[in-house]
Amino acid sequence: MPRLSGVNLLGVLLAAIVMFFVGFVFYGMLFSGHWMAARGYTVDMAADANPAWMAGGFLIELVLAFGLGWVLKLRGAKGLAACVSTALMLAVVVAFPIRAYDYVYGLYHYLPGLMVDWGHILVSLGLAGVVLSFFD
Repeated sequence: MPRLSGVNLLGVLLAAIVMFFVGFVFYGMLFSGHWMAARGYTVDMAADANPAWMAGGFLIELVLAFGLGWVLKLRGAKGLAACVSTALMLAVVVAFPIRAYDYVYGLYHYLPGLMVDWGHILVSLGLAGVVLSFFD
């Protein structure tokens, strides 16, 4: 399989698909009400959203999956435990603080929304670490 900077691109694609699906479950099925309340959105506003933006969301997942793969490669992480623990550490020390900006500087300061975001990134990156552990 082709590699970019030593990262297996099939692993990146599969990890991105898993992450995108986790986002669908979190934001589309389980916690959509909390997420919309955290940002001041209504169901009517969401109904008017252009679904083409989902492609941009998948691109974000591809970049995250590649970035995680690259960090795993640089760290020399091999196997399930090393890959998942590295992914979860990145979630906590990099992604959590970034996701907290909207909570801190936004208008609503809705803690359940922040917890949904953090849960999403924790599960997404954790599962991406699982997927990428098979592609070292």
